[in-house]
Amino acid sequence: MTTEPTRLADEGFLSDEVSAVVSAIRNRYPAHFREINALNRLLTVAQYRLHVHQESARELTCAALFVRSLAHCQASVILLERGMQPSARALVRCALEGLFNLGACAADWKTALAFVDADQIDRKRKARYLRQVQDPDAKATLEQSDLDEILRQIDNKIEEVEAREVRTRKMAKLAGLEDMYLTAYAQLSGAVHSTVGDLDQHFRLDASGQRLEMLTEPTIDNLDGVLLMLGETMVGLARAAKKVFDLVAFEECEGHLVAFQKLYSKTG
Repeated sequence: MTTEPTRLADEGFLSDEVSAVVSAIRNRYPAHFREINALNRLLTVAQYRLHVHQESARELTCAALFVRSLAHCQASVILLERGMQPSARALVRCALEGLFNLGACAADWKTALAFVDADQIDRKRKARYLRQVQDPDAKATLEQSDLDEILRQIDNKIEEVEAREVRTRKMAKLAGLEDMYLTAYAQLSGAVHSTVGDLDQHFRLDASGQRLEMLTEPTIDNLDGVLLMLGETMVGLARAAKKVFDLVAFEECEGHLVAFQKLYSKTG
């Protein structure tokens, strides 16, 4: 028995019809995807050739951040070519945050240690959140005495390593990427927080800005800006990782940065 291909109207972005969207978007932005694909190959090969010293906090942290951020970049490509722009923008922002942390840790081993120690601050915050849970069933999974002991241990560790909270903007500044934080990162944040301004893309607007109808179809137009930010993020990953790991692949990425800059000048 044969089954009919599912439509966007039936299953949305999980439908068979999305394959046509992928083709349309790839054909719409061939130069962008050509550079993205080339960068992805270089970075993917590089990640399997990383030689990490197990006792180096700097190398361990930078390698993990590189692998995590590259995966976010690859996931955003999958979303972009399906016209899922808001979700893709959120993932590019995640990749950018990883880049800021990677760049800062790569620049100074002391920053890498501080980044690792700051995890204790995050653990303490989460433990405090558990104290505020009101649902009786959820509270029953962790005794108050156990939670108090966890917090005591965390406080002792914080005091021992003198842990301090790590702020994203500070890490971006230490990485030499503060301008990127103030522009691309800020622009992409609306997708993560579902701000009203970002939600407007789900409506068709008239000339005066009035919302006429809800849009549920894949986004095909105006993807070049996100693709360019993605490309810059990937080149940034190579530049940061190059400070820690000596691989030829990172050198080759610079040529693709020039290509992206030309794309900027054409679409800017």
